[in-house]
Amino acid sequence: MIKYISDSFKKAVCSKGTLWYLIGTLGIIILANIAVISFRFIYGTNEGTFSYNVFEYASWCFLLPYYSCILIAYIAAGREDPDARGLKPWQVYVSKLAASLMLAAVFLVAAFILLYAVTSLFHINEGAILPGVVRSFLSKAALSLPLWFAGISFAVMFLLIFDEKWKTFAGFVFLTVIIPQFIRILSLDKFDIAFFRLIRRYTITQSFGLVPYPSYPDRSVPLIITLGIVYGIAASLVGIAVYQKKAK
Repeated sequence: MIKYISDSFKKAVCSKGTLWYLIGTLGIIILANIAVISFRFIYGTNEGTFSYNVFEYASWCFLLPYYSCILIAYIAAGREDPDARGLKPWQVYVSKLAASLMLAAVFLVAAFILLYAVTSLFHINEGAILPGVVRSFLSKAALSLPLWFAGISFAVMFLLIFDEKWKTFAGFVFLTVIIPQFIRILSLDKFDIAFFRLIRRYTITQSFGLVPYPSYPDRSVPLIITLGIVYGIAASLVGIAVYQKKAK
């Protein structure tokens, strides 16, 4: 099982999908730097340096890697592998989940390195990026780790439950985008539905929305961490149960 995880991870890291994911990450980071420069050139601001703005705004966009969890899982676990023969269904599932999480960790480190390097180049005239800016960003990223774990767990669940690719992506989008947006809309004051205002607090997207604001009264670090872990474990248990039933 350990060898299967290692082989799956190595294949994923060396795949074209990984290369395209990194290219896409680099493109978004470049666009983010251009956007900050353009915004401040047009509107002006005295709020810190350009690099500070880039790192601050980047923490607002943690939903992007969350939504891309389906791509990460597909790169790491979306192939039929003869090496899986001889393993029990639950072992295959756990192995694919582990390989996906390992690949996600690689992308997380790579994204930070690219963000730091590109931002430093774009704003080289400002000098070194202040350590406090980096620490603040990393603390928010660390808080988001359980939420990304949940995203990977959702993605692997759909990937192994459904055989058709479109069902995999449709299921992931429905769970991570459509349902939370439906809850958010019905939680607005104009609808005055207390139930949806209550459950919105326990959605992944709401948690991501609160991560960048340490002083916000509704922000609860224990709740954010708990939600990510609970959702991730629940998705994994459901996925293993269904996958084992399919394998019989």
